[in-house]
Amino acid sequence: MIALHRVCLAVRLLAVSGVIFALAACQQEVEDYDVIVIGGGLMGSSTAWHLARAGQNVLLLEKQASEYTEGSSLGEARIARSLGGEGDIWSYMHNRTVAEVEELIAFLNSHEPDHSMNDIYTTSPVSYVRHHSHASRIEDIQQNQVDRYEYARTPQEADELFNLNMPPDTIMWREYKEHSGTINPRALIAYLHKALALLQGNVQYRNQVDELTRDGSGYSLLVTNTESGASRQLRAAKVVSAAGPYTGRLLENVAPYFESLINPQRVFLAFFAIDPEMYQLWAEADKQRFRDLYPAINSTDPTPAGSFFTMLEGQTPQGSPIIKIGGHFQRSDISDLDSVWQEELTEAEIQWSRESTARHLSLLDLEIGEEDLSYVRGYSCVYSLTATEFPYVTRVWNDPGEPDPNLVVVAGLSGVGAKGALAYGQIAADLMLGEDEPDPMYQKARAAFGYDRLVSDLSH
Repeated sequence: MIALHRVCLAVRLLAVSGVIFALAACQQEVEDYDVIVIGGGLMGSSTAWHLARAGQNVLLLEKQASEYTEGSSLGEARIARSLGGEGDIWSYMHNRTVAEVEELIAFLNSHEPDHSMNDIYTTSPVSYVRHHSHASRIEDIQQNQVDRYEYARTPQEADELFNLNMPPDTIMWREYKEHSGTINPRALIAYLHKALALLQGNVQYRNQVDELTRDGSGYSLLVTNTESGASRQLRAAKVVSAAGPYTGRLLENVAPYFESLINPQRVFLAFFAIDPEMYQLWAEADKQRFRDLYPAINSTDPTPAGSFFTMLEGQTPQGSPIIKIGGHFQRSDISDLDSVWQEELTEAEIQWSRESTARHLSLLDLEIGEEDLSYVRGYSCVYSLTATEFPYVTRVWNDPGEPDPNLVVVAGLSGVGAKGALAYGQIAADLMLGEDEPDPMYQKARAAFGYDRLVSDLSH
């Protein structure tokens, strides 16, 4: 439900020739909504979609334009994987998201056909290249893995299984499953917004929430249009905060402890193109081996800072593939959150990315070196991290020590978010609506991200 109320913002007293006049300031309309979701990235968009499906009147506010230029969900490829042992939460979140995306695609096709799962997922082998010190971890997973996989423990096995030249201190696991490979965040966000509009939900771009305060049992929001500079007041019975690294700033008046629970860190992505003349000389079998080598998580350097994730994202006009690479632990502090997105990569960061890419490509044994990798561009983004690096999907803690049923926070998703996006959104929507599911894995995930975990973190 949306209602408009006329309110007097202020009364000014003017003294003119000794006579006092009371002048009412110009009046402003206050819009009332059932639910306002703050943040139109993957998590906010997913939550808004699930709420709209449940019949809620939803307003989704996003401070950027419809075309994203900032955010950890930027781009067209993030790794989507289901590898994990029995009871693995991340596998569950991925597999649940695949099922939810299938429902999203079916909904869109019921209104306008020609949408496909292939618009969101690129199915390809997912490779885990590890230092041999990780062997026990991989073998524990192997005991409970139900999906097809191949495991090379020695260079000979890597040659036989994958036709790769693997160093002797390395092991490699490759999973094969439909919709494992990469997920396209840009396309998924666009489809979620389209579906939300079809359900009469409201997506408003270039609307930044400057202030969130409690207003009785609901919430009041001061919102600024980032293009025009105009401000307005909104009210909502319920609010979902999905503001990523801005969570602490957004919640400073209602749940200020999130400022200490969420730690934004700068990370970077680098993009390289293989020399097009070299690439065109490769035999088709070698091009296929190259494509099968992506996406990958490479931890052949036994230190966390040396590990990286890498995938393919597009190609050059000459047809040469573009390789994207980043490191979960290539982190640095942030001096200004609003400008970090425009920060250029340093020479050291570019060189680390180039060396790591060349090390991964050396598995192909095609005599490709660092000099054959052309730096295309770099991107600075932000991971909003919790102390345990498990995200929060939870009601907030109120001063009386009770969970607030009208404010749900989805935060700390960096590094684990994209592949499970619609599952996080489902849990957030269920919390907002007071819904639940009996499935044991759903319960396990909800507990891992939820209110008791929040209270435990606050106690420490």
